Amino acid sequence: MAFIKSALEIALEKTEGIKGDRTALTAAEAKDEGRKLASSFFLNPGMDLAGALKKIPGEKLGAVREGFVSVILANLVLPRGEEDVKAVEPVAAALEVLINDKGRIKTLKAQLAGFFQQWLDDKKQLEEALHQQLGPMLKQKEAQLTRQMGRAVRIDPRSDPDYMKAYNANMGNIENQYAQALTQAKEDIAALLEK
Repeated sequence: MAFIKSALEIALEKTEGIKGDRTALTAAEAKDEGRKLASSFFLNPGMDLAGALKKIPGEKLGAVREGFVSVILANLVLPRGEEDVKAVEPVAAALEVLINDKGRIKTLKAQLAGFFQQWLDDKKQLEEALHQQLGPMLKQKEAQLTRQMGRAVRIDPRSDPDYMKAYNANMGNIENQYAQALTQAKEDIAALLEK
């Protein structure tokens, strides 16, 4: 009778000669520790971040910072609404701990808040312009449907294919411009953190 090997036995045979890179594993664990620290900070912005970073051994600090910074930069996204502009606050607080130039952080915080507010304003202006431009067409469609149905019909602009086509095309252009600017800002912040 033939001996049938389990999947585990086959995998162990294939990986028998492979040895793990301890340095890479330690760095990955340190980056993960940095990501967890950043997540904790965003959940509790009042925590003593500087104290937590000082407790980290010197050989791990670079990798921990790298993981921490990756979460900070991931949290810089285009806001959906006014309340999302406040997301700059904890990011700026974290940067204050990591960067010694407090004046630069204050300027950066103001620039980001202004940038996010301008994004929201431009988005709102686009919606208003489209409503003005395509509003008569929608009213015409509503009147036609009201006559056909025998009762008042209201069309939500977001359910109208013509409106949404114009909205998506224009919003896509604006969003791409702002996304590129935000990517550049993230690169600038990352460069500041490397100093």
